[in-house]
Amino acid sequence: MRILLTRDSVAAGDDADAPHAETLSLPDHLDTPAALTALGLPRPRLPLIGGGRATWVVRTADGTPLAVLAQQWPQPHPLPAGAGPLDRLAGTDGTVRLHVEYRRQLDPEAEYERLLPG
Repeated sequence: MRILLTRDSVAAGDDADAPHAETLSLPDHLDTPAALTALGLPRPRLPLIGGGRATWVVRTADGTPLAVLAQQWPQPHPLPAGAGPLDRLAGTDGTVRLHVEYRRQLDPEAEYERLLPG
């Protein structure tokens, strides 16, 4: 599957390359956590933030949150919308569009709870 991955900037000096777009390929039928890990999320793809704490939310092209990432977590924490194979989110051109939103040093557990439905 083809992934178009973008991410927020983390500082003014990081803005020069915004939105940090990359097109990557992954095997079809990977579930969201496996696909995000294969993409190098959160590490090594996301920048390291001073202090060792950063929270990120992976969103679909329509803004639906799929997972919470944290610099201090080794793996993504999928949200219910992230269940199932990631390639199901491909557009008509076959590309899955993902955006990684920087949530600064907010508590990743609190962000995860906030994004749960209901």
